[in-house]
Amino acid sequence: MPRPRTPSKILDARGAFKKNPQRKRDGEPEVKSPLGAPPEHLNESEAGCWHEIVSYAAMGVLTQADRLSVEIAARLLAESRVGFIEMPTARLSRLHVMLGQFGMTPSERSKLNIEKPRDANPFTAFDE
Repeated sequence: MPRPRTPSKILDARGAFKKNPQRKRDGEPEVKSPLGAPPEHLNESEAGCWHEIVSYAAMGVLTQADRLSVEIAARLLAESRVGFIEMPTARLSRLHVMLGQFGMTPSERSKLNIEKPRDANPFTAFDE
């Protein structure tokens, strides 16, 4: 099975286009709407898990297009907290994969190369 295609946003965050700018893809859809509040049909435990997942995700990673995925992950997380021992391994594995896709595992976070803000120039005070 081939490896899934990495989104341009993630490649850009890693710095992949600095070395090879010609590889940048045009036309990839970009969702700018925020994720929003949890759906009303989630119970209290699942809504709490929704908020927990959102709080742990890196800023700007989850958008409105990810609502269904976050809902599924929240339900699986709530289920794991109620009956972890009885929960089927396939469901736990799916939760782990989904959290990884949200950039919430050490290996996925290590793939990001986010540029740090530059320090202010200490000599700008002398320009005045």
